[in-house]
Amino acid sequence: MYVDVVVSAKPHESTRRQRKHDQTVDHLSATAYRLFEAHGYDEVSMEQVAEVADVAKATLYKYFPVKEALIAHRFRLDIAAGMAMRAQALLAHKTFDSRMRYLLSESAAWHSERRAYLRHYIRYLTSVRRCEAQKPESANADSDSRQILAAMFRAAQQSDEIKAEVEVEQLAMNFEYLLYAAITSWLAKPEPDLKERFLSAFELVMYGVATARHAAVN
Repeated sequence: MYVDVVVSAKPHESTRRQRKHDQTVDHLSATAYRLFEAHGYDEVSMEQVAEVADVAKATLYKYFPVKEALIAHRFRLDIAAGMAMRAQALLAHKTFDSRMRYLLSESAAWHSERRAYLRHYIRYLTSVRRCEAQKPESANADSDSRQILAAMFRAAQQSDEIKAEVEVEQLAMNFEYLLYAAITSWLAKPEPDLKERFLSAFELVMYGVATARHAAVN
């Protein structure tokens, strides 16, 4: 189940229109990322991206209304590819605790390599979530990372490693926000490193902060 769910982070449509759409947005995002890497994110304008990608500015803005969206799309592709690459390694871990620690360690390394873009990425995700919250039809729209986390928690329920009564979608959302908070605090103060912060967030979700004595009394 872990491999089947986490590898499918990016949905694929088979229609010609969808393939053309995917090719266009992938090309625009890849072009932008090359420019960001070469010149720095802040130095690259949307107009430059459109010029190098050889599309009209209106076309670029049709697919990516803000520059941060270009980063978010690139990262979405990276996440899908990374999960596919790590699927077998994930399966090699025999417990939920071990699988999640492995995934969070890999995720911390991935984020650390992209530190220069994370402020823009997190700001964009936050703005998208705020807009989605105001649209009833978007109430169930989840990020790829949240879907992956929910799949992990759901499988752990089925293997009786976490409580069955926990609502996994809510748990995944709460945990995702803890991870975002870890990234934000790490960007402001790089010590401790991001891996340690991610694992601390996982410890909090799995085991809470109450002492064993207090938990036993209550």
